[in-house]
Amino acid sequence: MFFLTISNVWSFSYFFVTLYIFFIFSFILYLIPIYNSFNNTKIITVNFNTFHYISNYTINFIINYFLLMLILLNFLWSSTIVSTWFGHIIFSNFQSKIIYLIIIFFFLIQYVINIFNYFTNREIFDFYITMLNILFWIIILFCSNSIFTTIFIIEVLSTLIFLLLVTSSFSSTFFYQNLNFNLHNYNNNSLPYMFLNAIIFYFWISLISSLNLFIFILFFFTKIPSFDWYLIEHIFYFFITHFNFKEQFSLGLVWFFFIFCIFLKCGLAPFYVWKPSFFKGLTWNILFFYITFFYFFLFLFFINFFTSYFYEIFFYYIYISLFLIIIGITVLIFILCETFYIKTFLAISSILNSLLVLLSLIIPHIVFIEI
Repeated sequence: MFFLTISNVWSFSYFFVTLYIFFIFSFILYLIPIYNSFNNTKIITVNFNTFHYISNYTINFIINYFLLMLILLNFLWSSTIVSTWFGHIIFSNFQSKIIYLIIIFFFLIQYVINIFNYFTNREIFDFYITMLNILFWIIILFCSNSIFTTIFIIEVLSTLIFLLLVTSSFSSTFFYQNLNFNLHNYNNNSLPYMFLNAIIFYFWISLISSLNLFIFILFFFTKIPSFDWYLIEHIFYFFITHFNFKEQFSLGLVWFFFIFCIFLKCGLAPFYVWKPSFFKGLTWNILFFYITFFYFFLFLFFINFFTSYFYEIFFYYIYISLFLIIIGITVLIFILCETFYIKTFLAISSILNSLLVLLSLIIPHIVFIEI
């Protein structure tokens, strides 16, 4: 017998409608270059000098209409807190408000990117389809209600960023020098070395951090047998009041393992070596999108993650985070004045700002403990 609950209503009237909107507009962006190519094949037989492109105004109109539909759907929904999909997804007033912020940021960022792009090939539409999918999974990330769901969404976002790297190569044609084959430089000068270097760096770092995150899940579940945010705090309180120092220390090692994964995934010092090399190989459009949208909201989620969902564990083992932050800031001080390359400067700047934000969260709590 089927019972109509508020979670079912939310799933059918909000979640699936959002999926449908993303699917329709992704499909439209996918059909545009196919239709344009079909028209070009018929025109080329008549005139070989005809050049076709789609104006930025048209693409802006399509994407803005899509974002407006998302805002309208979010505005029309009003209810109490919804927990659905077996407790993996939660939707409350916080999620509703953060969605407005995400959509507004995405609107401003894609508007800036559109100014410098020319819609003349199929790859750039793949680039925009990937950006729309990243927007969707960033929204779902803030709706996650368990550790397993959060890690799964982070891995999906890492895969989409890797796909965004590949589809952004349409603007990197200056890397290729296939007309000059002298001096036997077939692979040295004809391939985009920095771009391939960035892809390989990101692939291996994502793989290592993903394996560490799933290993963390296994060890964490043996200590605290739950993945739900609201049960973890109660279980952890029982853990620290009824278990001895040895068990608490072993849980601290598991938590250090998780903090290491977060620092490695975000490229924070002292585990930052891959990030400057990664930034050097990015094109300016994806570098702008990565810093201002993906990394900003991923770091914002981790801040909310530590201060709201994992508040008890994060501040109970606060000296682990403080130890890594102090080492990271110390390392950055020695290399801060050696960043003469603009993309390396952006990488070091993002790392330093992230560490200072984390330090500002930790210091007041430590001062309060000492007092």
